[in-house]
Amino acid sequence: MSDTALNRSQERTSPEPIRPLTAASDVASLWRSVLPTGAEEASARRRLQAKAGLIGLVFIISYGVLVLSHLAWPIRTAAAAGIVVAVIAIGTGIMHDANHGAFARRRWVNQALSYTSDALGASSWLWRIQHHKLHHANTNVVGLDGDISLAPLARLAPSQPWRPWYRAQHIYIWPFYGFMAIKNLLVSDIVALATRRLGGQPLGRPVTAGVVAKITAGKVVHFGWAVALPLLFNPWWAVLAFYVACSWVAGSVLAVVFQLAHCVDTTEFPDAVGDRRRDEFVLHQLRTTCDIDSPSPVVGPFFRWLVGGLDHQVVHHLSPRLPHTLYPALAQRFRDQCQQQGVAYRVHPGVWPAIRSHARWLRQMGVSTAGASGGPSCG
Repeated sequence: MSDTALNRSQERTSPEPIRPLTAASDVASLWRSVLPTGAEEASARRRLQAKAGLIGLVFIISYGVLVLSHLAWPIRTAAAAGIVVAVIAIGTGIMHDANHGAFARRRWVNQALSYTSDALGASSWLWRIQHHKLHHANTNVVGLDGDISLAPLARLAPSQPWRPWYRAQHIYIWPFYGFMAIKNLLVSDIVALATRRLGGQPLGRPVTAGVVAKITAGKVVHFGWAVALPLLFNPWWAVLAFYVACSWVAGSVLAVVFQLAHCVDTTEFPDAVGDRRRDEFVLHQLRTTCDIDSPSPVVGPFFRWLVGGLDHQVVHHLSPRLPHTLYPALAQRFRDQCQQQGVAYRVHPGVWPAIRSHARWLRQMGVSTAGASGGPSCG
């Protein structure tokens, strides 16, 4: 066969170029094709439970050294850092999974561990309403997603009202993030119970005496281990200083990591009138959520361990009842499929690029009352 004939034969037999998938049903089918097997899920859950044991051990040892020992202050300060790491990991790797029913197969185990949120100072009952009903179901939808409602402190979406002081929000917002945990402890939960509203939306559930008692008990437990017990062994000024410092650092990390997935210049902020149910849900999450890659061989593994599944929020939003230890493998599968089919899957190339993306978005939302509904794909 001549070269010309061979080339013509190859042209006839070569596959058609891949047509980008745009139909919601096609993208949803793509997601279903990468779902894990039962064995994979069971293995990931065992890894999650082993990780939880390690987190608990870090917390107990660090707490004992800081609160009960009389070691030198540099050692006790290092123990305080250990408590911060453990508290963040409890929030991302135990509380988060348990409140989604992903930590264990048994419901009572998930329910028991969901109260770690209360022990950390934030009501698990209110958290589930805001996180499940408002945020997951309506990601980045103004008026419905309470996680993007920071007024009058900041403006995070184009359709939110603009105020003159937002011009500086890309500067002043960072230290304020650290006080979100204390705000939830002392203000936000109480206001939500009093007004029966979260993020401008009704709770949708009755606030009974039992609910109030559980939320109050949680805050008592938190103050018990975090303030009252330390006061028995340490001067008040040291307890106050370490409590505020640890709360601020943990609150900063948790608040910023949550923002990096949604409030960046690479995601979209759809109108409330759009469909976000059934097959459309997959497309909605792909448009409003951005993962965080962690390629560094030194920082990457620790970052991934610390933030649990919050660096793979796309798959978390699509299957929140799966243990987060399964997310990296599942995200890679889905990302590969999306790339092959021409479907945009947003990924920050690293932690620092993700922070810069959030800073750019804060600046953009601060200087103008108009803004785009979203930026280009980030990966």
